[in-house]
Amino acid sequence: MISPVRFSARNFAIGYIALSIAVLALFATPLWFEWTQRIQGARTEFLREDVQRFSDLFRHEGAAGLAAAMDAQVGGRLHGEKLLLLADASLSRVAGNLPAWPAGVPESQGMHVVPIVLDGEPIRISVIGASLPGGYHLLVGRNVTRYRAMEHLFLYGLLGASGIILLLGVLSGWAVRRALLGEVHGISQTASAIVAGDLSRRLAIRGDAHELDILAQTINRMLEQIEHLLHGVRNVSNAIAHDLRTPLAELRSRLEELSVTRPPAEATFAEIESAVADVDRVIGIFNALLRLAEIDTGARRSGFVQVDVVKVAAEAAEFY
Repeated sequence: MISPVRFSARNFAIGYIALSIAVLALFATPLWFEWTQRIQGARTEFLREDVQRFSDLFRHEGAAGLAAAMDAQVGGRLHGEKLLLLADASLSRVAGNLPAWPAGVPESQGMHVVPIVLDGEPIRISVIGASLPGGYHLLVGRNVTRYRAMEHLFLYGLLGASGIILLLGVLSGWAVRRALLGEVHGISQTASAIVAGDLSRRLAIRGDAHELDILAQTINRMLEQIEHLLHGVRNVSNAIAHDLRTPLAELRSRLEELSVTRPPAEATFAEIESAVADVDRVIGIFNALLRLAEIDTGARRSGFVQVDVVKVAAEAAEFY
């Protein structure tokens, strides 16, 4: 079965980068979600506690007491996390560090996140309003922009980590490609030498548990088998040439003698019969070669006979 994804240094680098970024995302996503939920939950809880505390203070000490407490806590400081505003029925400022009732924030109770310009600087605030007796309105807020620097640092860290992963992926792919090309170059040189006729060449084996040693050993065994087969073919060719040379030489000698001496008809026909016998010997050798080729390829399905293996082995041992 052919794999749909081909192995290459480029695919390796792409896979490494994709996997690393996926792992980074799996780590960062729940962390970011938990951060935002906890910060928002804690901010809402703090605001509700402040609203409840200032509402109780208003019921006990009235508007003047609440205004004095708010001014004592935040005064006129605009830069700070906590933002307070006590307004009258017309939403005019009575106390606190907010200069005016923010646009977009209704008079009713509830939590809102709105952008405002505070001391010439655009920020976003999270506020909770409350209606007090006597037509007064209370607004307690937190500057959410203060956490932007930390959130940006987190995002920049993710981008930096992604950039490092990308760089490492590219460098790893380049290193793998360079290493593979070096190994392929060595294999190519060995193969070129073998093609040129040097059948003794073999691939180098490092012997240090190198990843390509198994491939090199397999190729070397294949080359040894090929060399053995080629030597066998060469020996067979020599044997065939030796077996064919004798009948062909005798055939040529007879024909040459007939051409020179031109004997009587009876002697001529006798030599012709001998020449035909020599040709039959040559044809028999070729037929034997064809049978051997068919046996080697498994194509031959007839012409087999029972033989005495012991007798054949004995004759071969006696011959050699």
